[in-house]
Amino acid sequence: MRKLFIEGLVIFVSILASLSVDNMRETNEEKEILNEAVITLGDEINSNINYTKEHIKQVKNMYYLTSQVVKNYNEIKLKDVFKIHSDNPYIHSIIENGKIEYQKQYSDDDYRVFVWTNAWEPENVFFQSMLYSGKLLEIKNKRLRKEVESIYTKQEERVSGMFKISGNISSDILKWFDEKENEFIKDISATEIFDFHKDQKLKNALSKREKQLSERIIDLENYLQALQNVVMLISTEYKKI
Repeated sequence: MRKLFIEGLVIFVSILASLSVDNMRETNEEKEILNEAVITLGDEINSNINYTKEHIKQVKNMYYLTSQVVKNYNEIKLKDVFKIHSDNPYIHSIIENGKIEYQKQYSDDDYRVFVWTNAWEPENVFFQSMLYSGKLLEIKNKRLRKEVESIYTKQEERVSGMFKISGNISSDILKWFDEKENEFIKDISATEIFDFHKDQKLKNALSKREKQLSERIIDLENYLQALQNVVMLISTEYKKI
């Protein structure tokens, strides 16, 4: 009887030990999966840091050009505006491997320097994946989780909203050029329109653009700081395997 009891106890303990090992292995695997997910999210955020730095440089160049036009409104010519843009470019194309090529060639009908806004398109694929898979909720560090959520929701929405406002102001400026062009019964270039027919209405629109770009820069810099803070939090708590 005693022998049977001991054998049963040994079997019971063996089963418990096996379950404990399996649970521990499963827990470790889950931790490794979460660790890898957060590290990948950190890589996505790092990519957005580089993207945002370049974007801030572009918007600062937009602001500088617009402020110089407003400041020297009566005497500045379109060729002078082109020169400012060549030294502080923001109009660009994306060529091979995602490389940026800035525009430095212009025509007499080129008034894009006044209306260009630069699309705001940060990466968010992996964040969305973590959000819908529930991995985001598994992050135990509440501060980190809240910072990540804030970046991809409130702050990203704020920056996106400022980009849309830039687009609305640009539409007003574009409309001004179209209306001026239609006042003539002959073909007329953007250079002629700007150099000889610019008025207070256009200046008002450019002044509005100048102010809005200044606010947009502040929001972008705050967004960049938040990205950098999150990367620092991730690096202190999660390590690449």
